[in-house]
Amino acid sequence: MSEAPLRTVGHWLVRAVLGAILTAVLAAAFWPVTFSSKEELFEIPQGTWARRMAGDKHEYLPSDIYLMVGIHHVLKLKNSDDVPQFFGPTLLMPKQTLSIPFTRPSENFFSCTAHADGRLLVVVEATPVWPWERLIWRVRHMVRSFSKP
Repeated sequence: MSEAPLRTVGHWLVRAVLGAILTAVLAAAFWPVTFSSKEELFEIPQGTWARRMAGDKHEYLPSDIYLMVGIHHVLKLKNSDDVPQFFGPTLLMPKQTLSIPFTRPSENFFSCTAHADGRLLVVVEATPVWPWERLIWRVRHMVRSFSKP
């Protein structure tokens, strides 16, 4: 058997793979960014304060939260712990829920007693309008989801 048919099959396979990658990149760039809800719910689990006082340094909430203006822009915190928790200047009583809507791109630092280091960063991103912006946002979102503990 000669090498010519093998070379043709190899070229066809490379072209098919490159075509599939290009199609996926174009779809990611042109598909609008959507979320199932405008709210992002984070719950402070019951017993967080007791575990923290016992020396547990495990983070039960992410230290950075990412939202998007107009699409996914309401931070909702629920205190399921047995003791009150502070979030910024707000005292969240047990079983109480706090909703904070964000209307413009920003980085917001809050003090938070549910975190071992006592801080929480809420990043509110602008809605990606152009295909290139959507592609960049999707890549960043994928990298962030893989880097979560």
